[in-house]
Amino acid sequence: MSGSATRQLTIYQTLLTGAPVTKKDLVERFDVDERSIQRDISNIRNFIAEENLELELEYRRSTKAYQLVGKTQTFGKAHVLALVKILLASRAFNKDETEQLIELLLARLDPGEQRELNWIIKNEQSNYLPLTSATELLKPLWDFSLYIVRSQAVDITYTKQRGEKVTRTIVPKAIIFSDYYFYVVSYNPKYDNDLFYRLDRIKEWHPSDEKIKVEHKDRYEDGKLRKKIQYMTPGDQKKIRFEFTGILEAALDRFPMSKVIENDGKKALLEVETIDQGAKMWLLSQGKRVKIVSPADFKNEMQAEVKAMLDNYVE
Repeated sequence: MSGSATRQLTIYQTLLTGAPVTKKDLVERFDVDERSIQRDISNIRNFIAEENLELELEYRRSTKAYQLVGKTQTFGKAHVLALVKILLASRAFNKDETEQLIELLLARLDPGEQRELNWIIKNEQSNYLPLTSATELLKPLWDFSLYIVRSQAVDITYTKQRGEKVTRTIVPKAIIFSDYYFYVVSYNPKYDNDLFYRLDRIKEWHPSDEKIKVEHKDRYEDGKLRKKIQYMTPGDQKKIRFEFTGILEAALDRFPMSKVIENDGKKALLEVETIDQGAKMWLLSQGKRVKIVSPADFKNEMQAEVKAMLDNYVE
């Protein structure tokens, strides 16, 4: 293979990684003149056009660099900004992992765009406060994702809400992020049920020697769960009707599997499919804007909870 062909393949391979290249750097790297590099760039551009690749070799005047971008979709600074904003708002990762993730996202941009985004996010990033319990999550997040793919039983040491440490053997089935935390939805053979384990509370884990068979038909549909559950609180699935005088959009966003039965502009009657205990927490947070209509057992639970709350204020 000729020197120019080898050089062009090397440049193309570098571009495929998403990294920008400049003529100046390439001239120094390959010890050739600028005209040779320009011919290389032209040949690469012609190759992309002849093969009808969904790529475009773009020249950015601000950095004097060439970079490959997708024709249909370009992962640009607006996309990076959106992801960084979501990452910072989640507060899920500790400070080191958060900074590492932001650096990796910014690395997809050219230096000028990196400086621009750094200026936009610097205040929010410098004031970032992770959760009190924030610990390293990237490794367990990946490990448990692999366990799910392999239907692998896992022995874990888990710290319960009040600090008690327990050991469990589980079969992870799904990972869900909700309200600041990652949860591992897992089958627990001891209770013959699917339970939620907060990922940051799993302190030790390793593949188990115990063989626990979970049928493929029982694969967890985390998308459906997300539509029905609130605050990752277990409970019973119920169809609840309630009158709501608050902002209707807030209720519909909270309960995606909902129907508006009536709406006169001031009060709406909603029917929702949900998990009762988490739903109760949200409905109570809405105060007098909520009135449960049915079912009767859930209405009685709400009444008892409200009475208990009032009793806290009786001198």
